[in-house]
Amino acid sequence: MIRLLRICFAIVLAIAPIGFCHSTASAQTSNIQKRWLFIWRDMNDPKEVDRVIARLPAAHAAGYNGLALSANVAASKAAELKAEAKANGIAIVAIVMGGDPDRNYVEGVLSKDALFSAAGGTLNFQPDNPTKVVNGNFDSYKGDHMVGWGFQDDEGITTFADHQVTHGGSTSLRMESFSKNSAQHTRIAQPIKLHPYRQYRISVWVKTENLAGAYPEVKVLNQDASASVSFQTFHCDPTQDWKHYDLSFNSLKTENANLYLGTWSGKSGKMWWADLKIEEIGLVNVLRRPGCPLTVRAENGTEFEEGRDYQKIVDTQLHPWAAYHDPPVVRLTPTSRIKEGDRIRISYYHPFLVYEDRLTYCLSEPKIFDDWRAEIKQANELLHPAAFFMSHDEMRCMNQCAACQAKHMTAGELLAWNVHKAAQIIRDVRPDAEIWVWNDMFDPMHNAIDNYYAVNGTIKGSWKGLDPGIGIVNWHGDLKGKNCSFFADMGLKQILSGYYDSDDDGAAIADWEANTKSIHGIVGAMYTTWEDKYGAMDAWAKRAWGSRRQD
Repeated sequence: MIRLLRICFAIVLAIAPIGFCHSTASAQTSNIQKRWLFIWRDMNDPKEVDRVIARLPAAHAAGYNGLALSANVAASKAAELKAEAKANGIAIVAIVMGGDPDRNYVEGVLSKDALFSAAGGTLNFQPDNPTKVVNGNFDSYKGDHMVGWGFQDDEGITTFADHQVTHGGSTSLRMESFSKNSAQHTRIAQPIKLHPYRQYRISVWVKTENLAGAYPEVKVLNQDASASVSFQTFHCDPTQDWKHYDLSFNSLKTENANLYLGTWSGKSGKMWWADLKIEEIGLVNVLRRPGCPLTVRAENGTEFEEGRDYQKIVDTQLHPWAAYHDPPVVRLTPTSRIKEGDRIRISYYHPFLVYEDRLTYCLSEPKIFDDWRAEIKQANELLHPAAFFMSHDEMRCMNQCAACQAKHMTAGELLAWNVHKAAQIIRDVRPDAEIWVWNDMFDPMHNAIDNYYAVNGTIKGSWKGLDPGIGIVNWHGDLKGKNCSFFADMGLKQILSGYYDSDDDGAAIADWEANTKSIHGIVGAMYTTWEDKYGAMDAWAKRAWGSRRQD
């Protein structure tokens, strides 16, 4: 099952080094050579490395022979980890290429010709067509109907004007009894006007009580509600007092949209909404790298120079995982050609958040590959892993920045080029090491499709960047192996990534194996927990490969 929440630059997985079996045995368990344990913790913390080391004997007893974890292991603990893994017959797989330590190298989306005015030696942001929410404080109502909102689910049944629990005004919007809606949807919406290719901020306050199976969301959809414009979500505790949230998005090509808030498929509990605002913003989390050029020009086309006409624009608070903070002040130089009152257009690039914290790094900037090479060399020196796992996974914003656009490729072609180049870096440093990657971005039954989040263009054809020396870790739990034939026909070996914080009795991985028993190249299974859950590690292993294996 696809996990929506990830806490780092990219997804990671596990691998062990035993050879790839080319036979198709009738008993699937005879092919489960790679029996991996996945660790999703900060390995730069020595205490977390100690926790991993303490778990190794139990993993060995259950038959695991591979340990996948971040290559960023605390240097003071690397030798001990290597020794203990070897003593327990467990190979280390280093998860790499999750991004770049420089925050400016996340993929950037264009905010085009944002309007600023010159006043008092600075350039001040001025939205062209201010976007406003009608009755965003919910103080205007008729019964339980919120005035100005063209759509509201089940007024007086699931949605209410609440005059007792309030925040900034005299009324809030309360939602409850979600199951009384036939689809368990509880929503409210109104049309909004956007300026194409501009940066926007949504601000809202939310309170909850005993929520179960219900997740508050704010969405911006296109005019016919067939596609999303915004993708960022936020976390609410089941019960919490009023809490403020900022969300951000780029309008891309959208001009007419619908603003929604509420919950989809909710079960029980209550939520309250107050003080909802939407506004165009400028230069928040502005990215400064070669592939994200910034231009400042007059409305007549005159382009101004950084250093000559205005001081360098740098967001000292740059935080791609945070939707909003005060933007940097654009200061004019004493010799600036920009005059008081001039209308100025600034084009720049900013990050594009998906869900709570998901970002994609640029696929094209040369520095990315230099930094990846340094990462592989360091991981090799510290751990000398049996395999490297490339973190190309759930890449939800691609082919947007100028560096990517300059290649004149589709997103799929760009990804194919990138993963081929990434694999070659590993081969240059460690020609004997195995290489693995997740399936989803190369899988036509998964994410290698058209219209994927904020990806510019189709991802189809991305699989052309793979070669038989790159193994696939297949994590599409809903398909349970139905997509494995695609990679097998390409001559690629595969590992079935099961568990995913459920499947405590191993029934699901047993189904995967049964469904793929006649497919060539299924060589392993991996216990994959994102929530640090290892209680089912032994029971799951027994279903995945039987009793303890002797290699």
